[in-house]
Amino acid sequence: MVSATPGTLAFRGLWLFSRRVDVLILLLPLALALGVAASSALSPTSADGAQRLAWWTAQNLLGNATHVVLTFLLFAVHRDVLTAAPGQPRQVLAGALAMLAVGTGLFFTFYLERTAHTFGVAVLFNIFGLHHTLSQHRGLWSLHGLRAGKAGLPGASARERRLQQAYVPLMLSLLLARIFFVPESAAPDAPAFLDVGQGRVLPHGALAVLLAVWLGYFVALFRSVLRAGTASGPKVLYLVALATATGLVLVAPTWGYIMLPAMHGLEYYALTARMLEPREGDTRRLSRPLIGALMVASMLPLFALGVVHGLLTHEAVRGALGSNLGTTQAHPVLRALTSLGFAVVLAHYFADALIYRFRIPSIRAVMLRRLGFGG
Repeated sequence: MVSATPGTLAFRGLWLFSRRVDVLILLLPLALALGVAASSALSPTSADGAQRLAWWTAQNLLGNATHVVLTFLLFAVHRDVLTAAPGQPRQVLAGALAMLAVGTGLFFTFYLERTAHTFGVAVLFNIFGLHHTLSQHRGLWSLHGLRAGKAGLPGASARERRLQQAYVPLMLSLLLARIFFVPESAAPDAPAFLDVGQGRVLPHGALAVLLAVWLGYFVALFRSVLRAGTASGPKVLYLVALATATGLVLVAPTWGYIMLPAMHGLEYYALTARMLEPREGDTRRLSRPLIGALMVASMLPLFALGVVHGLLTHEAVRGALGSNLGTTQAHPVLRALTSLGFAVVLAHYFADALIYRFRIPSIRAVMLRRLGFGG
């Protein structure tokens, strides 16, 4: 049992994956975002190129757009994840087919009305993508709490649990308001960060209100976590990273939209690698090198698609899955593959929403076992 001394941090045995992996998940995305900020400050003429490269890296190399296929790799290796609840396989299949239909629709809207296509893609993927990313944050936050509890640290206070429940709806509202409805700067004709024809809806001064709410939330959160007793150092570091990433989106969306998706992809890499590991009683046992090879092989088609878009894109692209938008060429085969990629992303959102329903006892038992938290 660890002594419960308020205001102190404990680290030994409390890392979620490992000390190196946990720290890299936080530092690599931040370093990439700060690199763009430094490039913009030191060489304004090269800022656009640095931003495009960083967005592409966050989406493809660090995994925000390429990791989506790993959900289905997990189903193929460990079928108990897919069958943890009655009817879940049918639900996943129906959702995947529905998302394929949506991808087909996106293919045709590109040629029928490109403005409508851009609007639909920007709104659809930024709303669902942000919700998916923030929900993953809350899930890892809970896993940090579970790890701390197993080590004998005090559990989350009632106030922390309430703040945790509010995280997704509150941050989703703040971030969507910022990128869609607040002008990017105070300049008279400045558009929103994601301009889909909505015009100037809110004055730039509304950003101060959003920041005040964001600051109030995280001040209350850290006070709650640190006052409850000896806190998990890795959990506190993770919450600092969440505050930094969401704060960057509010203050400077160009930087925040590099850090936020890069964190999400790296987290998913680590989660999938952990869940692909064999557990006691498994008949299918994969070595760690084979797990890594399977993950890379499964993501190669989406990575290749990202490479093609990176070569064809000659203008800055923004938002969730930005590396797949803004291409100046519209070859039908490329559009078909891109629309199929969009369908895989949406199917991944749908499948993850089903398999991580920890409130269902059978799903909770299977997923915690796969994550190494159960028998």
